[in-house]
Amino acid sequence: MPTTTPKPVREPRRRAGLPGARRRAFTLVEVLIATTLGGIVLAAVLSSFLFLGRVGYSVQNYADMERQARNAMETFALDVRMAYDARWTVVNNRPVAVTVEVEQGGSRVRYTYAYNAAAGTFTRQRTGPSTGPAVVLISGIRNNPNIDFFTAYKIDTEKINFATTTPNAASNMTKQIQISLEAQRMRSTLATATNKVVSARFVLRNKRVTT
Repeated sequence: MPTTTPKPVREPRRRAGLPGARRRAFTLVEVLIATTLGGIVLAAVLSSFLFLGRVGYSVQNYADMERQARNAMETFALDVRMAYDARWTVVNNRPVAVTVEVEQGGSRVRYTYAYNAAAGTFTRQRTGPSTGPAVVLISGIRNNPNIDFFTAYKIDTEKINFATTTPNAASNMTKQIQISLEAQRMRSTLATATNKVVSARFVLRNKRVTT
């Protein structure tokens, strides 16, 4: 009696993991697409990193200008309000420095606050009876011919015109002093950060003025 032996079923050799299975590589089109997408993602990440860095630098610039201006105004106000006298230094009919006389430790001490347009600095220096080093209170001040750094006022709040008033006469009449400036910070890859500062009018409380 004849018998039939079933032929074993051969599994496809293409199944992964079997010896002799065919393996497909990436095509050139797939490689190009993946490379392009990776480049786009990398460019976006890099742009975000640079943007955040620039924002951080800008915030730092503004914070630095605000800190300098606040500390300078507090120091200047403290000396001016206690001053018994104020003497002006005038160049080209514009005040560039004021020397105030205050009392410290039972003796009179003089401090000179000066604006240097060339260097863009506002400094404080002890000038009497002994001389000390000049300390920079504000740096990076923009030289703006339309802004008077120092403005002096009489006891009746009238502005003193240094073009028609001698420095001695202006010193005798000064009862209030105001500061105006425009600071700036510049970096090659950033837009210039500017900060305009206009102080209050500081009154010389201990200075006697009759006119």
